[in-house]
Amino acid sequence: MDNKNRRWILKGMAGSCIAQPALTAWADTEAVPKQHPIEAFARRPLMERIALSPNGERLAAIINNGSTSTLITRAFTGGPVQSVLSTENLEFNFKWIRWVNNDRLVLSLRFPSQRMINVVQSIPTMETRLMAVNADGSNLINLVKAKIGSNALRWAANQDRVIDWLPEDGKHILMHLPNSERSYTRVIFKINVDTGERVFYSGGRPEAVGWITDRQHRARVAMCMDELGEYSIWVCNTDGSNWRVLRQYAPGANHDLSVLGFGLDPEQLYVLATHKGLSAVHTLDLRDPKYPLTLKLGDEGYDLDGSLIYDARGEAVGINTTREGDSSIYFWDAKYKEWQKALDEALPNRFNQIGSVSGNGLRYVLRSSKTGLPATWYLGEEGDNPSIKQLAQMYPELNPSKLAVKQPISYKARDGLLIKGYLTPPLGAQKGKPLPLVLFPHGGPISDDGPEFDEWVSFMADRGYAVLQVNFRGSTGQGRAFMEAGLRRWGLEMQDDLTDAVAEFVKRGIADPDRVAIVGASYGGYAALMGAIKTPKLFKGAFAFAPVTDLLELTEEEGQDSSKETMRRQLGHYRDDAERLRATSPRFHADKIQVPIYLIHGTHDRQAMFRHSVWMAEALKAAGKPHEFVTLENGDHQLSHYPYRLRLFGDLEKFLAKTIGPGRSTS
Repeated sequence: MDNKNRRWILKGMAGSCIAQPALTAWADTEAVPKQHPIEAFARRPLMERIALSPNGERLAAIINNGSTSTLITRAFTGGPVQSVLSTENLEFNFKWIRWVNNDRLVLSLRFPSQRMINVVQSIPTMETRLMAVNADGSNLINLVKAKIGSNALRWAANQDRVIDWLPEDGKHILMHLPNSERSYTRVIFKINVDTGERVFYSGGRPEAVGWITDRQHRARVAMCMDELGEYSIWVCNTDGSNWRVLRQYAPGANHDLSVLGFGLDPEQLYVLATHKGLSAVHTLDLRDPKYPLTLKLGDEGYDLDGSLIYDARGEAVGINTTREGDSSIYFWDAKYKEWQKALDEALPNRFNQIGSVSGNGLRYVLRSSKTGLPATWYLGEEGDNPSIKQLAQMYPELNPSKLAVKQPISYKARDGLLIKGYLTPPLGAQKGKPLPLVLFPHGGPISDDGPEFDEWVSFMADRGYAVLQVNFRGSTGQGRAFMEAGLRRWGLEMQDDLTDAVAEFVKRGIADPDRVAIVGASYGGYAALMGAIKTPKLFKGAFAFAPVTDLLELTEEEGQDSSKETMRRQLGHYRDDAERLRATSPRFHADKIQVPIYLIHGTHDRQAMFRHSVWMAEALKAAGKPHEFVTLENGDHQLSHYPYRLRLFGDLEKFLAKTIGPGRSTS
């Protein structure tokens, strides 16, 4: 069937099975919808991480139901569902899943732990383990067991790094793991997915911390780091000879190139490098000693990132990335570009992302969404009778036509820097009437807010609040220069960008200056506290989940050697920059706060340690400031446990109603 007919058939089928609510301009007056139940937002997505078996006959997925997340399998065409493994997301949670053959799955589990660094001292860790299990739930094993008499895995907290899936084999995978207990150096092992037996496969580069194989499964690229933090990328010939340095960076220096992998040509390496100030995909010819870069794919307004996408032959056909305002997958292969075009014509004005694909390319998983609205999973089939069938809505209790949607915004900060972001006004907003506003800075801070659905944002808008997301300086996606403008600027210009956003939308008549709150998680929680400290009259309340509150401690406690250098570059040093770090640490300025503060934190958080909220609560108590501190026993940084998510959303609703008033009445 030609592509024109395929698009016509897909378009007809899509129109019959997909409800496509229209986007409504925020300033228009419309009937105020009834609020959705809080559980509809607090839940984890109904279905996640869908993967097809190589033959396309079966699928695996994570199903979230209340407190329980369950790995399931079932036939592509439907039928009984097989429960494989479940968790309540306290002891462990699922990180990813993948079929290694038609009957067996490999999955990564993530869990909090402790590691002894000497006979009397331990450090908290967040670890991963790689498991394998049959599709019916039998023969569940740990693929990376410590060998008898060996302590080589002593420092290997993360044990799920598969570097080559050996698809033609189906019984083995390649992983890099420590070579010995005395060294962080990684070598490559070949591991049997049925027994866990592992044998040395390749390696030998001193101080290697990562490896990349070519499509012929030969170790060709080694990422190395010495004890002082100097980072280097090494490459070799196809026969393993002539190892030479491709790039070398001083500790903490900018990396102008990162390796993605190989296509079928073993002399052509795919990399991310800068083009017109933004990260783009390039190819690099390893036969030329000058290593010239050739642009493969770039975007005019946004950094590309992610991983390579391969077809059934093993050829690189595109990159899986996040894009602002268009499709979230990029292809350079003509066939795949045509396929994406057909889907985009069938499902217009949506984000259509091709996910897992069967080995013959005829069956696939499709994730489709509109800006700011929950996604829907579809199962697609090519061939003589192409079809798309809905599999599951990610948030089935939410009615897309009754949800507020994000709208892109931009403004200039006080120093003239252009800042972008999103505003999500509540449905029913009256034109010309200022709205209660929630400023919602993102975490990271080296990340960004995009057009995708965010349950926090949608929930607050559903409750009648306008929600403002700001990609302040230091955010990703807009080039290296924009990101680096935020280095060592926590609580300074990064915070001013947030303040300026509120001022701008008050000036535009959108925000009511007397009804503004700031809410955030992780770095966003830090920014919420700093907002209450730095601009005490701007906000009526600050709500912080898992915030960092002491930058001196953060820069002292984070990592060793190379990670210390990274921390020094991004944030500073607890000795050299003590005055600035103390001046921008909320813990030391609780006396300046004039509004209610809410803190909530999990005890098993390994990204922003629980003690940061303990310190802040103690400081607020000593200063006599109104606050509430909620402890989530065994809770993590991702708020994985459903009862904890429900508690947070319920408390957030009460906090906003108390500090800036109800968003609006409901019908």
